[in-house]
Amino acid sequence: MASPHRHPSNTRSRIMAAAQVAFAQRGYDRASVSFICRAAGITKGGFYHHFESKQALFRELLSEWLDGLDRRLDALEQQGESVPEQLVAMTGIVGHVLSAADGQLPIYLEFLTQTLRDPDLLAAAGAPFYRYHQRVAALVQRGMDEGSLHRGPPEATASVVLALVMGLLVQALLAPEAADWEQAAAQGLRILLRGLSTEPAK
Repeated sequence: MASPHRHPSNTRSRIMAAAQVAFAQRGYDRASVSFICRAAGITKGGFYHHFESKQALFRELLSEWLDGLDRRLDALEQQGESVPEQLVAMTGIVGHVLSAADGQLPIYLEFLTQTLRDPDLLAAAGAPFYRYHQRVAALVQRGMDEGSLHRGPPEATASVVLALVMGLLVQALLAPEAADWEQAAAQGLRILLRGLSTEPAK
C-alpha cells in the first residue's frame, strides 16, 4: 500500500500549500521553483509532474481563491428576498475575505500585484471580474423588472456597485483594524441603493 504522503493528490496539495506560503513571504519573483520544492519536500521532477511552470501554479492558487469567492457569493445572494436585499447581503464577501485571510494578507496582495504585472494572469483574473460584473448587472436588471429599483443602465450601476465593494475590500486588506469593513460595505451599498430604490427612504 502506497504511503499517503506519496499520493499524487497529497503531493499536489503540499506543493500548493508550500507555494502559498512562499509567495506570501518572498513574493512571486523570489519564490523560485527550487525554494517551493524544498519547502514541499519534493523534487523538481515531482513539481513538474503536477505543474508545467511556476506561473501555472500561481494561476491555480488564484483560480482556487476566485472559485471560493464564487461559492460564497452564491450563498450570500440567497440571504435576500428582494434584489436590494440580495445586493446588500453580497457585501458580506468583504467579511468572508478578511476572515479567510487570517494572516494571509501578503498572498492576497501578491495576487493583486503580480496579476497587474503579468498579461496572462491578468487575462485569467479578468474573466471572473467580467463574470461578477455580468452577475451584478443581471441582478440589477431583475430589480428593475420587479420594480424594486428605478430604471437605468444596469451595466453602469453594476460598475458602481463593484467599485464600492472592491474599493472597500482593498482598504480592508490594507487596514483591517481601521473599521468594521463588512458593516461599512453594507452601509455604503445601502446609501447607493437609496438613490436607486423605488421604496421611500426610511
